[in-house]
Amino acid sequence: MNEELLEKIKLIAPGTMLRKAIDDIMRANTGALIVLIDDPDKYKNIIQGGFRLNINFEPEFLYELSKMDGAIVVSSDISKIYYANVHLVPDPSIPTTETGMRHRTAERFAKQTGDVVITVSRRRKTITLFYKNYKYVVNDITLVLSKVSQAINTLEKYRKNFDKLLSELDIIELENRTTLYDVVKVLEKGIMVMKISYEIKPYLTELGEEARLAKMQVNELTEDIDDLLELIIMDYYNYEEEKEDDPKIILENLVKSPTVDSIKIARSLGYSVQTSSQIEDITVKSKGFRILKYIAKIPMSISRKVIDNFKNIVAISQASIEDLKSVEGIGNKRAKSIVDSIHSLKMRKTAAMEGEEMQ
Repeated sequence: MNEELLEKIKLIAPGTMLRKAIDDIMRANTGALIVLIDDPDKYKNIIQGGFRLNINFEPEFLYELSKMDGAIVVSSDISKIYYANVHLVPDPSIPTTETGMRHRTAERFAKQTGDVVITVSRRRKTITLFYKNYKYVVNDITLVLSKVSQAINTLEKYRKNFDKLLSELDIIELENRTTLYDVVKVLEKGIMVMKISYEIKPYLTELGEEARLAKMQVNELTEDIDDLLELIIMDYYNYEEEKEDDPKIILENLVKSPTVDSIKIARSLGYSVQTSSQIEDITVKSKGFRILKYIAKIPMSISRKVIDNFKNIVAISQASIEDLKSVEGIGNKRAKSIVDSIHSLKMRKTAAMEGEEMQ
């Protein structure tokens, strides 16, 4: 969803003063037409009649004023109530798909001015936000909570699968038996994690203070995902010349793509493939960015120098501490960190194999 629209939806999220007033209006089984603007004198030709108030905003005031038929004009920062019982006269030639007069007026006003207009429908029992050419119907909180719960469950499953595949990739990279298919599988799961988190975001915004725990869960599941995916892309980037922002752009394009499959991911990395079987047949070597930065905690600028010297993670894993110290920026401490990190990955593989044998 458009970020600009999400910011406007926050204005009517549970916990805000404006939403409290709207909920009171809904409970009283009445309707309302609320306009949010910066300057009360800006649209004198569109806002006509009514009463000029210029009072501090209070939810109770807005609720009482909604009992009159006309629109209520509120400051865009929800600090003042400028007018009540006004008549809105937007350009009638502006197209609208709405049927009721209140909603038709709201859509036209939003399109003409670019401001936020909120309708509370007594008959439909709905809250609708109009902003520029956007229209957003606020969902029932119970329904939104249910959707968020389902989405988080799905997110947890994809994240678990991503972590499992990533752990497997750590090992086969060091053993020099990685195929493009192995890489694509990890990226595919990670991209789905990001897609799901983006799909949840509008619901979390709409829930406002009701989404505190859900936001914590989503943040916990996604806090490092984009960084990891960018590092994987850097490790297997197959173009002759690499620009610093290329991995980020590749990832953004894949996440924004309506559909993501193995062929699309492989091609985005620079591999000319036509079928899935080709992906399985291509062997690749990790450059080592992810292991150096994420596991050994080596700064990116130094990691680049290590990779320029050794070319790939297999060669890095076979290097001694003295070999590593020959790279500019690598002292004894960092060299030992690299060696120890790679050793711990190999030990993890050994422990996993022993565990499988015992089972």
